[in-house]
Amino acid sequence: MSTDYVLGNDQEELSRLKLQHDLWRDELIKLWNLSKIKQSNKVLDLGCGPGFTSLDILKYIQHDVQLTSVDISENFLNYVNFQVESLSKANSAKYNVTTKKSFIEELDLEEKNFDTAFCRWLMIFVQDPKKAIERIHLHLVPKGQFIIQEYVSYDSMDLVPNSKLMKTVVEAIFKSWKDQGGDPNRGKSLPWLLEKSGFKVTHIEPIAKFARPEDPLWQWPDTFFKSFLPRLQKMNYLSEQQIKDFFVEWESAKNDKGAFFIAPTVINIIAEKV
Repeated sequence: MSTDYVLGNDQEELSRLKLQHDLWRDELIKLWNLSKIKQSNKVLDLGCGPGFTSLDILKYIQHDVQLTSVDISENFLNYVNFQVESLSKANSAKYNVTTKKSFIEELDLEEKNFDTAFCRWLMIFVQDPKKAIERIHLHLVPKGQFIIQEYVSYDSMDLVPNSKLMKTVVEAIFKSWKDQGGDPNRGKSLPWLLEKSGFKVTHIEPIAKFARPEDPLWQWPDTFFKSFLPRLQKMNYLSEQQIKDFFVEWESAKNDKGAFFIAPTVINIIAEKV
């Protein structure tokens, strides 16, 4: 399996991920408030990327916690370590953080018995979600929690009114992820897979968001499209003309007071190891 990120792992993607994390942080905290993560002593941050969520876990739990951050990108794991070191200096504190390079399907840490595992927008890229869930189950204590935020209806994404090209763009994104073994609608299958793999699903809810051009959330799709659509052109999922025409629509919508963006629907899941 390739260790390249589907969306890239360069400086541009790092900046985009930071913006995305900040814009979705409130939803993250709401989900954690419904869980037992604050009482956890050992936490897995799966698909941690550059570690923005890892740092929030440290700040949210507040007491001493053993955190293991897992990702496939060496660049991002190095950035996690950099961020933790910076936080330690700023707070004159020492944090117990370990980074591990691994695919989730192959996760096999010497340390087991974690109280909580968390992932967000990871399982959509995993080629074998059942195997990944089984590996996570192996690393949790009995009644340990697996907390998940994933897309459940990516094709609900739209630009209204009257976008002619959004459907084309969404279909191209879908195909590119599917061709690499992922599934943008993975959230639909996760509760069933969890129940079949030794978990009991204790919480499930949707997150549906709209954004108007003046809303901060508008920056989320704006930066994503500008970053990812050129990649789709290079991979021959979209033509140069299709992308140009889409951005004419997108920029026009910014000046249309009646326009809004429908974000892909997200599913929140809390599952407990049986």
